[in-house]
Amino acid sequence: MASVISRANPVVPALPVDAVVLGEALIDLFPEQPGLPLEDCERFVRHLGGAPCNLAVNLARQGISTALVTLVGTDALGRFVQKRLASEGVFVDGVQTHKTARTGITLVSIGARGERSFLSYRQQSADMMLSPGDIPAALIERGRLFHFGSSLLSREPARAATLRALELASKKRERRLISCDVNLRPALWPELKEAPPLLRKLLASCDVVKLTQEELPLLFGTESVEAAAAAARKLGAQAVTVTMGSAGSYLDCPAGQSHFAPEAVSVLDKTGAGDAFCAGLLSVLLQELRGPVTSTDASADDLRVRLRGLTLAQWKRACARGNHLGALACTALGATTAVPRL
Repeated sequence: MASVISRANPVVPALPVDAVVLGEALIDLFPEQPGLPLEDCERFVRHLGGAPCNLAVNLARQGISTALVTLVGTDALGRFVQKRLASEGVFVDGVQTHKTARTGITLVSIGARGERSFLSYRQQSADMMLSPGDIPAALIERGRLFHFGSSLLSREPARAATLRALELASKKRERRLISCDVNLRPALWPELKEAPPLLRKLLASCDVVKLTQEELPLLFGTESVEAAAAAARKLGAQAVTVTMGSAGSYLDCPAGQSHFAPEAVSVLDKTGAGDAFCAGLLSVLLQELRGPVTSTDASADDLRVRLRGLTLAQWKRACARGNHLGALACTALGATTAVPRL
């Protein structure tokens, strides 16, 4: 049974988009003075938050028509999320409201070198109450790309909702790519031991996977980015990227492997750097796959076939864009503040 208030026009068909992003849309509260401990902070600055929400905003800024599927509360913060997303050009017909749960909040503490720590109020937040009945097929099947992360997988009913969305996205796979930014947050999982086997199983169905260096030991039992990326590809993922902060990023794809040096920037806040990297990577890939089909082979119109056919130079352009946006994201307070609009 759906857990949300009905949308205003449920009979209106979902408009086609390039990307559909599933996941949390939250409020991030930052100390007005970066570096100040939360216990000493008297004023906070409000920003949109949640990795999927950040990605949707950043993709829209890169010219990729993007829809977000999530739940927010009927509260003032939920209305803020909806208005801000709409102002960014994100399709919000998949942003529904929960009858009783409130919009999630995360307090973000920023260290001297831009490192973050999080204090989240999400155990019963609206996004975590997303249920399978809240996932209309029309909202998931409308895009050329479906993207998800791991946070909603940490507990029910959001886990079942995510699995339902993946089931829908997996239909007619020649028309749709699936990507995942794992973005593993151990504190969200009541039983962290459930995460590695579940995530490894789901990554096998993905075309593009983004990992962080910190996630590798838990998921793949190694600190080697090369070995972990190869393991993820062996599971079934077409292409794997690993972000490594000040060490840059790594790519393992059908066309080959490559390391990418980071861009030198003055770091203020690392929040959202990975989300910006994802936006740069995916936006270029979607743009590369927009071009005409030159082969007479009918299978060449299959997006997954075309993805496998991209050259290493094309993949490098995508990762370079990701590195660039990720670096820019670190230069201002807030996950999307410094990410430019094309």
